[in-house]
Amino acid sequence: MKSDLLRKEINNIKLSRTNPELSFLASKKSFSDRNLSSFKDVIMEISNIGKKEFGIKSESFYKSLIKSDENEFISLDNGIFLINSLYEQIKENCLIFLRLKKPVVYNNDYSMDIIFALITPKNIKTSNKLQILSKLTRMLKKPNTRKKIKGAEKAEDVLALLLVPS
Repeated sequence: MKSDLLRKEINNIKLSRTNPELSFLASKKSFSDRNLSSFKDVIMEISNIGKKEFGIKSESFYKSLIKSDENEFISLDNGIFLINSLYEQIKENCLIFLRLKKPVVYNNDYSMDIIFALITPKNIKTSNKLQILSKLTRMLKKPNTRKKIKGAEKAEDVLALLLVPS
């Protein structure tokens, strides 16, 4: 995986100045606008992006996402959905972002059109995982975040929204 990452434009986004483990990898191509029709399509697209951008084996990754526990899916009640998944074949946290043209429904309950998938190694310290999730959730729940994400033209604009106070 490491040699593939060296050939791509991968950014290491740091969420803390004092704890380097509170970070994630993201690339321009891990941020995507898509026209998908179901939650299953969303999971398939996340696994495809994981394979292309981060070298994650897509079939086993897809199976792990489909089998995910309900606790790994966080609906933020503003159409933004956060998937947090542990995966043993990666060494660093990775972030995948999808912005859908039309909302899809998860579990007959949650309508979403902005999806972030945080993929973390299975051996991540629980406290670090919880801190990353907490920081991402706080950023995504800020007023006007949804509107700014929908209006962003480039992947860099979405990343900037996550890191710059609004």
